Amino acid sequence: MKARIPIKLKREAMAEINRLADREYQKVKDKEINDLTRRIFKTIVFALHKDFGFGRDRCAKALKSMTEIIEHSDTDEVFWEHIDRVVIDKLKLEFEKRDYTDNGKVVNFEGDEEND
Repeated sequence: MKARIPIKLKREAMAEINRLADREYQKVKDKEINDLTRRIFKTIVFALHKDFGFGRDRCAKALKSMTEIIEHSDTDEVFWEHIDRVVIDKLKLEFEKRDYTDNGKVVNFEGDEEND
């Protein structure tokens, strides 16, 4: 006698497997993003100390400010446009300018011709 597994059960099982896999992937992705952000912040703090003489208190203040600023990136739809306006347009630092009109996600790469 052969056992028959209903198709609906297979679909439900596959949906559950996909959901669990997506959740685990998101955990790994979030950890990697947090690790990268931490390393970038540490590098910036190190440069502030080494090249500009920032001590513990000023480095802590800069780190706190960077943390608060980056936390707004998730809630402010035009956050990166504001950052680009200051960093690229006002300070004239060479970064690629991008169009972040879809809730912080890059929708259109404008290219280097905008930065000349």
